[in-house]
Amino acid sequence: MNRLLPFALALVAATMCFTACGGDSGSGASDEISVNSSDDEGLDAASSSGKTSKKSSSSKGSSAKSSESAASSSSVIPGTDRGSSSSGVASSSSVFLPRRCEEGAKDTVVKENSTAYMTCRDNYWRTDTIIYPPKPKVYPNMDRQFENPYSTLSEFTDPRDGQKYTTLILHKRDSDKKIIDDDSIEVFAQNLNYGEMVDSSVHRLDDGKVEKYCELNDEWFCENGWGGRYTWSEAMGISSKYDSVLWKDTTGGNTRIHQGICPEGWHIMNGYEWENYTAGGGLSMASKANWTTDKTGANLLGMSVLFDMRDYELSWMLTNFFTPAEESATIAYSVHVNDVYVKMGAAQKSELNRFPVRCVKNY
Repeated sequence: MNRLLPFALALVAATMCFTACGGDSGSGASDEISVNSSDDEGLDAASSSGKTSKKSSSSKGSSAKSSESAASSSSVIPGTDRGSSSSGVASSSSVFLPRRCEEGAKDTVVKENSTAYMTCRDNYWRTDTIIYPPKPKVYPNMDRQFENPYSTLSEFTDPRDGQKYTTLILHKRDSDKKIIDDDSIEVFAQNLNYGEMVDSSVHRLDDGKVEKYCELNDEWFCENGWGGRYTWSEAMGISSKYDSVLWKDTTGGNTRIHQGICPEGWHIMNGYEWENYTAGGGLSMASKANWTTDKTGANLLGMSVLFDMRDYELSWMLTNFFTPAEESATIAYSVHVNDVYVKMGAAQKSELNRFPVRCVKNY
């Protein structure tokens, strides 16, 4: 018994020393703060300070780097200044990190109906441009273009290019809008379509040839009733310098007979003819092929006027025609037609004003 006592005392001393000094799994690691999605206080601290512990081991540092890299992926929301990661939460260590990116980086986000081009500025993704696919080209049904209950229609073939035009007879009307039977003219029931198509972005014309523009820069419209659109000088068949220089004196211009780019034996419809042979509201001249124009009284006169297009499924519900008369060096008289009224006015002879042409048979 006396021999065992020194051994027992030594064993007790060793046990006390081990407990006081601590082991690998003891309380020596208790100062480290673990952050995860169930620790609200730790999550807030991580979001605001970017720190995940008081004492970070090397393994935790690697995990945080991995989280930041994952958060700066290319998943962004077009239309917002600030991008976001696909989940909004870093995929490792359950640490919430804001969406970050490398300054100046570029990215493209393609969705079903748009493409967004992004740039990283101030370390956040910003939307530079969003591009939407073009709308499909939906053309109007032209079956009712010339539909009217009264007018008798004829046909004329332009010998210059073989194009056929529908024509009709218009009767002069007195001050009470009553028809004068023995005073009539033959006019085109559609716009002239003569010349070479020019892209709508071109602003310098060649005086050596007749150049036309088409609605929406689409030749389909030129070939299907809308005809060409012409600058004033082009419609008159004179040098483009007269868009800024007086061509003729302004006296008596309202009745001027001028061929312009009309076929031989025909002339540009002048102000007197518009005023005296198209009496009535604009609706009575509006073709039923126009978008949204199928009202009672449409095209009673038979002129079958088509309105300018603003899109493939929308029109401006109005159009204009130049006359051969000038108000000044830069302004010509014109006719404004919509589905309510016909109005005489004036318009700049600017390159930007490109109007259709109606031709009248010489009398």
